[in-house]
Amino acid sequence: MSSTPRFPLLARLACVLLCLSGCGDYLEGDVTGRPGPPTSSREFCAVDQDCSDPDLFICDTATARCVAACRTQADCRGERRGIHALAVCDDAGGLGCQCDMNRCLPAVCAADSDCESDEACRDGACVAPPEPSQAASCEVTPAVVVGSPGLAVDFQVWVRDAAGRPLVPREGMTWEALTPSVVGAGTGAAGRFVLAEPASEHAAVSVQVGEASCSALVTVLPSEVATGGVRVLVMDAQTGWPVPLAVVAVSDDDGEQTAAMVTNADGTAWVPARGEVGLTAYHPDFGYLTLARHDASRFRDVRLALVRNPLDRFGGVRGEFPTVEDSLTASSLLRVGVAGLSVPGLPSDQSAEFVAGPEREVPLPVWSTGVPGPQNLSLPSGAALWMADRQAPEVALPGVAGMCDGAFLSGWDPELAPRDGACGTRTAWALTGVVSLADLPLGALQPKIDPLLQLGRLLQGSPRFFSLVARDTRFTLAPTPGIGVGEPDVRTVEYAQPLPFGDSQGVRLSFPFVVQVPSLPQYQGTYLDRAYVLATVAAPGRGLVPLGLGAAANTSPADPNTDADFRLGRPGHVAVRMAPAHGGLEGQPYRLLVAAVGEAPDGSLATSTLVKTLSGPQFDPEGLRPVSMDAGFLSLPESARYNFDGESHQGLEAREFQATVDPRANLVRAEFSTRAGRRWTVLMPPEDLDDGVQVPRPSFGFEDRTYASPLGTTRARLHVEVLRAAALTRREGEGVARLVAADGPRMERLADLTDAVASVRLGHPEVTWLHPEADGQRLARGSAVRLRVTGFRLGAPPEGQGRVHIRLQGGAGCVGPFDTEQDVPTHGVGEFELLMPAGCQGVGATLTATLVGPDGDPLRPFVRSSRRVDIH
Repeated sequence: MSSTPRFPLLARLACVLLCLSGCGDYLEGDVTGRPGPPTSSREFCAVDQDCSDPDLFICDTATARCVAACRTQADCRGERRGIHALAVCDDAGGLGCQCDMNRCLPAVCAADSDCESDEACRDGACVAPPEPSQAASCEVTPAVVVGSPGLAVDFQVWVRDAAGRPLVPREGMTWEALTPSVVGAGTGAAGRFVLAEPASEHAAVSVQVGEASCSALVTVLPSEVATGGVRVLVMDAQTGWPVPLAVVAVSDDDGEQTAAMVTNADGTAWVPARGEVGLTAYHPDFGYLTLARHDASRFRDVRLALVRNPLDRFGGVRGEFPTVEDSLTASSLLRVGVAGLSVPGLPSDQSAEFVAGPEREVPLPVWSTGVPGPQNLSLPSGAALWMADRQAPEVALPGVAGMCDGAFLSGWDPELAPRDGACGTRTAWALTGVVSLADLPLGALQPKIDPLLQLGRLLQGSPRFFSLVARDTRFTLAPTPGIGVGEPDVRTVEYAQPLPFGDSQGVRLSFPFVVQVPSLPQYQGTYLDRAYVLATVAAPGRGLVPLGLGAAANTSPADPNTDADFRLGRPGHVAVRMAPAHGGLEGQPYRLLVAAVGEAPDGSLATSTLVKTLSGPQFDPEGLRPVSMDAGFLSLPESARYNFDGESHQGLEAREFQATVDPRANLVRAEFSTRAGRRWTVLMPPEDLDDGVQVPRPSFGFEDRTYASPLGTTRARLHVEVLRAAALTRREGEGVARLVAADGPRMERLADLTDAVASVRLGHPEVTWLHPEADGQRLARGSAVRLRVTGFRLGAPPEGQGRVHIRLQGGAGCVGPFDTEQDVPTHGVGEFELLMPAGCQGVGATLTATLVGPDGDPLRPFVRSSRRVDIH
């Protein structure tokens, strides 16, 4: 294995910024971002040996000055440094210093146990524990619960002071069951209660913190379910509110509907069903959800959690990217950062625009040898790059709808707004820091870059990055422009709320450690080409909040191990840097996500992710105690295929889904997505997929979301996931059915239960004419025509999926049809050209390109494109 490839994104930025600012003084001062001791000497140097004490100083070649440094933690202590002592490292009230990247930096706590017994760890520092008397308001999550007797629910309380800032008292929380409808108790910020006696909606669980109190609304359904059918509760996965007026339909093995009922005000409907059936919940504002092969005779009380259509409404917070003030000179420093709002549930539940924000083009006026300009860099709306002595750019952070405090809403009923998906409360986060241009290699530029990969590499070797968190970020969402015609345009959305970070200085990413990444899986015969390690904290009711990052490529060579980092020199090991939980998230569980990612030439995206709960961050920059995952990656479901047609085709029955999946998985999700982002998710037991599962035909009055548009002429995008979820088994009838059972582990908690997921976002087959570009164009006899094919692998099975069939109609001497004979395109991925028959000429000839399968039959629905041309 060779060392990690250079940073092409940063190299490009260096070219840009050098021409904008020139070279200035390098880093001087404290890199913690807070006032501290000077770390530089007036000694000029060329090498470390030029300094007065090479053991305590190193030569910063960028400034030719000696700067205070360390090689071990002992080098930071006063008894070792003598007259060069650093006061912050010997502060009796502090935690001392760590030797981080040869700099003595103040240590940061990660838990109360890191502090004295009379102190608490808050925002990375040991302080006096917050008093319950400081509490002015609180919020219980989940705020709304509907269920049957026996359902166990874990509640969490979030506390705020009089100024609305997060408060995390160490004690003083008193939980209480207000009625016989629930039983249970709580300790500290969390409580567990079990639904007991049936009751209509009422305040059933409360918590008292000082003078502040808050409660959760609970509805307990009757325990008895009428025989001969199934009671289905339909609820909003993000708020817990029941969903009335949803249609619950029963279908047979062929996908034909046999019964349907509409949910009432409490979100329930009883439908007649016996034996093995399909159960589907339909609502125009939510993604459809189908349970395939459900045993209606055994599991007769079911709860289905629907996810709101992700692009129907859009919004969030917007403003100038937060800047962490520091004592560094700024003339040659580049600030970089990425920010977002926490995303609840599985990432696949939301559109890509919600995770990092929609892509935008950032103009970069580059002038450098061999680099043309100007150039554009495509970045998510939450990413930012700017010179440290310039004004920070504006970023936009989209948010997912959920519960919200009605106090900040204008013109909305506080209860109606979350029911309609018009607002949300999430945690805003940002990872940001500074980089010296002198540290950036000016390597070759690449036409395509991965900003997240470059940032993950950069974080590994820099102690100058910080984490900022705003735990209770509220925002509104408005109908997305263009959604009414099925073409949502999220780039024109107005964001009504400002960025919430204020004057927060954040907490330094002061915990470097190493993760041992398991062998990477293969997709289409090639190992996945990169791996990300995301360090997070799980915030109940908010979602996962990133606190740190690491990344590695797998290109030199492409094999089962990630490339060796040049600092570690060990293949398959990724350096990570993270901050402790802060900003009111103290005490919540840490989760480590390790994802292997790769793209195929046909446009499909493959991802396999492992999740591990961490006891806490550790300081281990050399990777002496690498964090290992509990199991290997799940293999990818690349055999998955679906017949979009209404009739049997290519060995599949109408609307049939088949796949062979990793035997360790216990749940499969096939998710269709329309052009407007509206979903249809089918949950299936893995043991049934070899024989195939029929997706039901939609209930009357509902669009068929297996197609991209209501016209039903283009197939929808298909995303296939296989999951390994705790509390589920692969025993027949015990997997999916147990997840949705009334007293089961709760479907809305699937993300918390999952420790491994492998997914393939299949390419969307399209064929596009590149030449001729438009109708009516003149072509010379025997000239070449050029096309682009995406979402489809040209060639014979198993590597390919078929070919392009081109038909010539009209004109004289035209011989058609003719097909592509090439397995590998000649003009780049997905592009190729063919020569027309030399004798073909005439006015008004038509060229039609159609994608066909291995047997020569056209894909269904048809994937084709035509051009009318004049041939002379």
